[in-house]
Amino acid sequence: MFSRIIKDGVFVLSNGVKSNYTYEYELLSDAMNEAYCEMLHHKLKTWQAEHGKFNVVIGCETQGIRIGFQLSKLMGLPFHIMPKKRIDSAQMEMPVYPKDTHWLIVDDIASTGSTFLRAVEYLEIEEKPETITFASMIRRNLKNMDFSAVSGDPEKEQFNVRSERFDFIDKRLVSLYSEPM
Repeated sequence: MFSRIIKDGVFVLSNGVKSNYTYEYELLSDAMNEAYCEMLHHKLKTWQAEHGKFNVVIGCETQGIRIGFQLSKLMGLPFHIMPKKRIDSAQMEMPVYPKDTHWLIVDDIASTGSTFLRAVEYLEIEEKPETITFASMIRRNLKNMDFSAVSGDPEKEQFNVRSERFDFIDKRLVSLYSEPM
C-alpha cells in the first residue's frame, strides 16, 4: 500500500528528524485519495463505536486538508483547516465549540506527532481521550527514523521534538496503513 508515493533518498523533516525515505501523498490522484478516504472512514466508524462520535473534522495543512475535507463530507460533519503557522490560524474564523466536542484531527502522515500537537495547542483543546482522535493515512514506524539531531547528539544542531506525544497520540491514532514494527 502506498508504494507509488514512497521515495528513497535523504530527507529531513521540519523538526530535524531524518529518514532514508519519505511519502509524497500529493502525488495521489483525487480518485485515489477518495478511495483511501473511504477505507479510512470505515476504520473510523469502527473506532467511533467504541470511543464516541466525532463532532468536527480538522484538516492539517497541506494534505490533511485534502483528506479531512473528504472525510467530513463522508461523515456529514463541519470541517475546518489548521494552517501550519499560528499567525495564519488567527485569520481563520473558527466557531466556538463546547468543551465536550470530539475533534477528529487529520493529517496525511503521522511521523513524530508534532503537527497533531500543534493543532491541539492552536485549538486550545484539553488533551482528554474522549475529546480528541487523530487520523492519518500512514503511520510511520519511529524505528525507521534518525532522531540523532533531536535527541542530544553534541555534533548536531538540536531541534525540539517533544517525546511525551508518543503515548498520547499513539493511543488516539487511527491510520489506514501502519509501517511494520
